[in-house]
Amino acid sequence: MMRCKTLAASLLSVAVVTLGWTGQAQARNTQYFMPFKDVLSLPQAREELDPTIRLYFGNQVHPEVQDRHGGYYTDRTTSSITKSDEEACRWVALSALIDLQQRARLVGANAVTNIASYYDKRDYINDENYECHAGNVVTGVALKGNMVTLPPQ
Repeated sequence: MMRCKTLAASLLSVAVVTLGWTGQAQARNTQYFMPFKDVLSLPQAREELDPTIRLYFGNQVHPEVQDRHGGYYTDRTTSSITKSDEEACRWVALSALIDLQQRARLVGANAVTNIASYYDKRDYINDENYECHAGNVVTGVALKGNMVTLPPQ
């Protein structure tokens, strides 16, 4: 009986220590501010982004808005298990930009303006960079923008 109690206590100790390590490992949430230009220069971006739906980041100047189609928010994640943090950030940011363009197409817009990071519902408005959070398992980017119609180029 004493041996079973000792074994149970040992197993419980191992479980507590293991869970503690696992919790610390999964809790990583490294914040990055990465350039949009690195995302836009990816070969996949040239293949998958629609050049007919223009993207304007932060407070970039754009032609006068002819029609407004509302705002949109996207919160995308990707597995970061086999990628570097930077690679995962670029990949998931591209996914978020594609999602913004898909929404624009759906509502009849030809541009997305005022694209800003919106991680944890906090604005990070920048003409050149976006905010990304990388963990051991998942990396995420949240973006928002305004769906608009601009004059033809």
